[in-house]
Amino acid sequence: MTGRRYSMFSGGLGSWRASKVDRLFHPTAEFGLVFTDPLYEDADTYRFLIEAAAEVLGRSLPFTVTAEDFPDYRVPEDTPIEEYRGNPEWRAFLADLRARTIDALPELVWLVDGRDPWEVFRDESFLGNSQRDPCSKILKRHMADAWRIGHCRRVGELFGPPDVFLVGIGIDESHRYYGDSKNLGIRRANAADGWIYEAPLIALEEAVARLSGAQIRAELPAGALSLLVAPVEEFGLRAPRMYPKGYKHGNCGGMCCKAGHAHYRNRFAVDPERFRYDKIMERKLISYVGGGVAMMTDRRGGEKRPMTLEEFEQRILAEPGRDYEYLPGESSCGCVGAWA
Repeated sequence: MTGRRYSMFSGGLGSWRASKVDRLFHPTAEFGLVFTDPLYEDADTYRFLIEAAAEVLGRSLPFTVTAEDFPDYRVPEDTPIEEYRGNPEWRAFLADLRARTIDALPELVWLVDGRDPWEVFRDESFLGNSQRDPCSKILKRHMADAWRIGHCRRVGELFGPPDVFLVGIGIDESHRYYGDSKNLGIRRANAADGWIYEAPLIALEEAVARLSGAQIRAELPAGALSLLVAPVEEFGLRAPRMYPKGYKHGNCGGMCCKAGHAHYRNRFAVDPERFRYDKIMERKLISYVGGGVAMMTDRRGGEKRPMTLEEFEQRILAEPGRDYEYLPGESSCGCVGAWA
């Protein structure tokens, strides 16, 4: 017997689909959504997060919000990094939106540290990269850990059955859930501390692969298969605008220290002003923490070295016809492991 079921809700399609699948298989369970907010999502991701949460919970919202309603998230370019606190208009808008959303959807837990990734990099005197991500650690893992310790039950506790946490990982990235030679994986890492994590999309995809057509119809709830592939529009939703732009994930508005060459090559093409702002902020952080660091890595020549966004931009301009491909397992945000 298990207790409440909480979907770790990111504002992306994966966590929405996982939530829908789990509700289909556990229609009577007490259900909630948990969003750890880095205060840096794309405006349309916030819009989708709110509308998708209402759709999963079967609620009607008393208000509407569009990406055009949001103020600019950026600050003047000459703002010293020591004084950086985000755009105050952006922060105030988000605070009001968060309050209205929580009032309308009390099952949605919206967690905020109060800083964004650039503030964390500065405060930790460390610019995040593909190997270490203090932004995810502090703004997601620590926030989620503190909340679940204070509000949730794990295996072996006296007062009720343990709660279950859900992640929106598909079978193409099952190594992040089950683990591999490089890491324990979300399920095993949390089991060691008594927490139960499940991946509804992986479970459903594995069931589909294992069962015959007749068995699928007999054993799976009606509508289960459509949740894997049906466009969100069939559920009255509109996908976040970052997907049509070619992003594999929209987390932190596309500014991600764990993103690779393919991600930033696409960002350079589809969001040049955002790329430029990322470049400016990275330059400020490098000046603040000291040289020899960068978010990206150059592997040419068989050796690894830090490569700044400014350097990568010069490479793009010098090689305009070069294609950059995502490696297997890079289709979603590296922060999807934030719950481990």
